[in-house]
Amino acid sequence: MNEAELVLTHVLNCDRLSLYLDKDRELDKDKSALVSSILKRRQTCEPLQYILGSIEFMGLKFMVDKRSLIPRPETEILVEQAIIIAAKLGRSAGKQPEILDIGTGSGCIAVSLAKNIKGCRITAADISPEALELAQQNADLHQAQIDFIQSDLFASLPGRSFDMIISNPPYIPTPELKGLAREISFEPVLALDGGRDGLDFYRRMISQAHRYLNNGGFLLMEIGFGQARRIENMLKESGKFEIIEIVKDYNGIERVMVSWIS
Repeated sequence: MNEAELVLTHVLNCDRLSLYLDKDRELDKDKSALVSSILKRRQTCEPLQYILGSIEFMGLKFMVDKRSLIPRPETEILVEQAIIIAAKLGRSAGKQPEILDIGTGSGCIAVSLAKNIKGCRITAADISPEALELAQQNADLHQAQIDFIQSDLFASLPGRSFDMIISNPPYIPTPELKGLAREISFEPVLALDGGRDGLDFYRRMISQAHRYLNNGGFLLMEIGFGQARRIENMLKESGKFEIIEIVKDYNGIERVMVSWIS
């Protein structure tokens, strides 16, 4: 839906089809005031998702606000790959996998996996207590059983091991942050800033992840534009991972790195 449709369906509490079937519907005084308030906030470039307080991801409604990054459509590709791999693991091992979501943010990845992979056990970690609070609210909204942990990567997970680690990390180079669209300035810098070259998180993840993966375990990471070759080299140089696939997004950009401990 376009922004006008999103605003009106939100204010009128209806779906898109109803919006067009009842074209003669008029806004009362309160609803007109609400639309006016939304438009004024939007004029400041505040993201519409924050204004409305929700977004759809993987066919599910998630609450969003300034505590976390706004889920992007590209991240659905990361989740879809995890679902495919989980199905294969279930068939080969005869059990559903144990999954770790690093940097869970709004919880959209963890909740989507919980709703699409029956019986799996999911742990979701984030360094931000505010983001974890929002993620828990989204898990409660969808009655998803997820173990949320405040952790800087694996710091709070000693002795744990998983069949799959999945992450949509901060990957924007620090010097590029100021040049981004103003809407993005409303989102938490912690979830965007990937260090000087955008690869700080990947260096830390790749150097540690093998210690938290079971034999044959998978590491799935969303990556930024133009980062595939450098991250691919990191994985190869680690001597721990074999790259299975680099999945492109809807614009043909290499977006998801799928690797495993062979």
